[in-house]
Amino acid sequence: MPSSEILDTQIVSGISLGFSLIFFAPLALVALCFLAYSLFAKRSVLRFAKTLSFVWLVACIPAALLILMGFAFNSNKLNPLLSIPLWILSGLALLWLPVGLRALLRIKPL
Repeated sequence: MPSSEILDTQIVSGISLGFSLIFFAPLALVALCFLAYSLFAKRSVLRFAKTLSFVWLVACIPAALLILMGFAFNSNKLNPLLSIPLWILSGLALLWLPVGLRALLRIKPL
């Protein structure tokens, strides 16, 4: 178990390692499973990507509130107007990577 000092280290201003592990570790697992599924799927994966994107956006609500609350208590961190969209877009990029790979490799249907 990592110590609290390690978990409190800032990987990006305003976002600690522990905070990112809470939200990104499950996302990485889901994205890895989705990547494996999309490699062997014989039908379109767009519907699944849209569903996973919606779930990620819903999961970002508490993360955005925590980022905003952290900024309220320590305003020398990265502005939430920049960090929250970066947070959301990095997760969406991870989820849409398999769809992009299918398009790049011309695997049909998308």
